[in-house]
Amino acid sequence: MHVINITMAFLWGIVVMVVLYCVVIKAQPDVTVECRVDSLSVLVVLKPGSPSPVQSEGLLLGNCLPVVSSDGRTAVFESDLLGCCAMRMATAGSLVYQYTLTYMLVSSTSLKSEPIVCSYTMPVGWAPPLYNPVLGDADGLGTLDFSMEIMMDDFSGPRISSTFFLGSLIPIKAAVDQQFHMPLVLFLEECVTATSANLSASTQTYPLISNYGCFLDSQSSNSKFLPRDQTNEIKLLLQAFTFPNSQDVYIHCQLVAWDPQQPGPTKKACNFNKGNKSWESLETPTQNGLCNCCDSNCNRRRKRAAGMDDQGLTYTTVLGPVKIDHEEQPGEHSHTIKKALSEP
Repeated sequence: MHVINITMAFLWGIVVMVVLYCVVIKAQPDVTVECRVDSLSVLVVLKPGSPSPVQSEGLLLGNCLPVVSSDGRTAVFESDLLGCCAMRMATAGSLVYQYTLTYMLVSSTSLKSEPIVCSYTMPVGWAPPLYNPVLGDADGLGTLDFSMEIMMDDFSGPRISSTFFLGSLIPIKAAVDQQFHMPLVLFLEECVTATSANLSASTQTYPLISNYGCFLDSQSSNSKFLPRDQTNEIKLLLQAFTFPNSQDVYIHCQLVAWDPQQPGPTKKACNFNKGNKSWESLETPTQNGLCNCCDSNCNRRRKRAAGMDDQGLTYTTVLGPVKIDHEEQPGEHSHTIKKALSEP
């Protein structure tokens, strides 16, 4: 039996699961667990008068907090299978996800815990990827090497100089060397420009890409994603701008490698088409619907602990300093920053 620690398991979400059953399980008299294809729901009865009334204070599923109903009678946890500090175990024929429900009864002053379990049929040929977060190594599948560079105008190689005219276009390429992995697609989940390599309360920032792949800066400038040559690469043009009283710009980005057969609102790349004032998918027009959430919230599930991503293999990097010459390049228009300046 393979036991995968959650600090490794949450980094790997590229598993196509064939569900043997998806049922409602009674974990204990006052707890109902619903195991779904890729998520679970846990309902806890809080109200006095039940066989074991539970206090809402201190109620946790792993490290997740519940949503308590307005009448205070129930509390509900909603999570992806690898959220809430889940432990994934592989047996001879099943994938088992186990969670710990921590609670305190109204009549008690001590915390108690109960295991919550969801079990699924193991897909044919599945093997547990033992991921080393330091080396980026997944057992038997090779190494993932992420990179992000400022390129020559024709993307033929890395650019030596990091100085650009104000308003010119900065060519950037991000890539993941998947080696022996199954095919992956690379996305830029979030990118911000900043006045320093290390973000702090005093750092000026400007969002470029946000909301899981929405290129916000394409709404007000000539910045955009470029058509893909390979799924494991993503190219973009960033229109050069500066912050007040600063000539240096640092570009902070989070990259994610993902299964190309599993696109979704949180795994996408979207440009804004200023002509028809709509968001468009970089991949294909048939996926434009994935970009409809760019003006709202593309993560419809409640966020979990900071730094946890069970949806793919992630990598964070910083480019810079990029020096911006305040003299505009002929034919280009400067990209000004006004109200969009923010602090992290």
